[in-house]
Amino acid sequence: MVISGEKILYAGGREGVDEFIRQGYPVIDLQGKMVLPGFHDNHVHTLGTVAIDVCDLQGQGVDLDRLAQVVRECRTRYPAAPGTWLIVDQWMPYAGNEPTSTFRTIRQALDAASADRPVMLFGSDGHASAYNSLGLAAARDEHGATAGFSRASLSKGGLFAELAAYVSLDTGVVRDRARDRIQAASYDFMTLPKGHRLGSQMYGDILPDISKLMAMNGITSIQDACATDFVRDQYVAMQKRNLLNMYVTTATCFASEDYAGAVDIPARLAKVRSVREEFADNPLIKADVVKIFLDGVLEGDPFATPPFLPTAGMLNNYQMPALELQDADPQSQVRVTVRDDSKETNFNGIVNIEPSLLTRYVSALDADGFATHIHSIGDRTARVAVDALQAARERNGDRAIPHTLANLQVIHPDDQKRMGALGLYLTYTYSWMNLDPEYDVTVVPFLQPSKKGQPLEDVLYDKGSYAWRAIYPVASSHQAGAILVAGSDAPVDTRDPNPFVNIASGITRSRADQKPYNSDQSATLEQMLEAYTINGARSVRQGHQYGSIEPGKLANFIVIDRNLFDLVAQGTPERIAQVKVERTVFRGRTIFTR
Repeated sequence: MVISGEKILYAGGREGVDEFIRQGYPVIDLQGKMVLPGFHDNHVHTLGTVAIDVCDLQGQGVDLDRLAQVVRECRTRYPAAPGTWLIVDQWMPYAGNEPTSTFRTIRQALDAASADRPVMLFGSDGHASAYNSLGLAAARDEHGATAGFSRASLSKGGLFAELAAYVSLDTGVVRDRARDRIQAASYDFMTLPKGHRLGSQMYGDILPDISKLMAMNGITSIQDACATDFVRDQYVAMQKRNLLNMYVTTATCFASEDYAGAVDIPARLAKVRSVREEFADNPLIKADVVKIFLDGVLEGDPFATPPFLPTAGMLNNYQMPALELQDADPQSQVRVTVRDDSKETNFNGIVNIEPSLLTRYVSALDADGFATHIHSIGDRTARVAVDALQAARERNGDRAIPHTLANLQVIHPDDQKRMGALGLYLTYTYSWMNLDPEYDVTVVPFLQPSKKGQPLEDVLYDKGSYAWRAIYPVASSHQAGAILVAGSDAPVDTRDPNPFVNIASGITRSRADQKPYNSDQSATLEQMLEAYTINGARSVRQGHQYGSIEPGKLANFIVIDRNLFDLVAQGTPERIAQVKVERTVFRGRTIFTR
């Protein structure tokens, strides 16, 4: 490979470089190490990938005794007057939080740790937060008056009745749309206004570390999956400080309005056009994608009283599981038993935007040249999204715009085929595709019936069930013609984008020394590399510039410490998770060496 300035001049056999060597080009011998195009992360929230100076659980699942202890320690470390919010970042909603002999629920633990200050645990998934009683009491109505979440306000006919599906008073957990009613003094980068002085200072302090983290992971291009005015300002700040060593596609985001189902199409078009125009001449940042939050989450809490149902839009009604935590022997691990038959609910989740409105919205964006990046968790949501994208194709013709669907936890087989027929880009997060009983118990029992006395493993991992076949259907959606891309969704689950962990999990569908979660849906190494390179570049309309090692393209590439194909040939693809980047080159310039 020959690099001249920012571009690749030659790539091919050894004999083709002799003339360049004679001309005096310096030679860098990589000693046989593997070279790949720079990685593209198609769904990341980079401002969350490095911690700011706030109370932080760092994504670690802890039991309720430890949780209360952390909150007490943070009260000491970040003192403030009574009534002042205490924010705890990177709380893990779906791991840890185990009851103890002291506390049965998160709300009880937070009340004991902070009786005079409202507390918010900010969920690492960006969808859930947990509050103490003072925090729940701070909920405001649409006029800004404090009314509080309570059994009365959330009951039928109550002030917040329409938000009942989003609130668990038992545990203190509040999700998505309902969180907007509790205006905690948080430094969540997705809610800060443009020009926020202290927020800009706090995030400005971590911009060098963000730049380093991306480079050391071999990431030379990204799509920020929810870019507000504040978020875009931070990328501009990175650029001005010569820290932006990657191409950035910003997906303009209207999260609160999406969850409320409020889509003013003319107003939104005016906004996204102005943002696109603002970055039209920027060499590194562009804004020609619009994010749409179409549903919530598939995780519920089967141990709350009553069980807290998921909110993702599903084709079938959720089940109400009857599970029980047992820990009779202090030396034993907590066990889960099915204490009674599950019962079908009359609730199949929420699709945020009414389908006909969504169709008009997506068609208008497509007609104006905008790509969409749609958050879809449940199978009904996926169907509604595909319906809207198909309608846009029929109205506007095929404009070769790379529309993407993200997350994609459950997809009905019929819609997998439709995604393929439309040539949609599917942004899976591959590191989530494994057996994780602690997490799976918050999802699968809500999706299919369970019987009293049934072993929990049979509930979670029935290979004949719809859930087993439809959860993260990577192989079948690819076979249908859909295009695989990759997104870490960092800082969800972990702040580190971990591309090699994602590649390994996409191939194995498992964690180390565990059984795979439906290995029939595994990707190949070739498919994973395409997802992280050329497909990622094409998904943001940049495939002509980067994503492969070809003459004329930008010299964005990485050198890694071992050969991935050798690991697969040796039957140890799980070891791909341990691969390290030794050198990252962006536009012909080395930006990282180990």
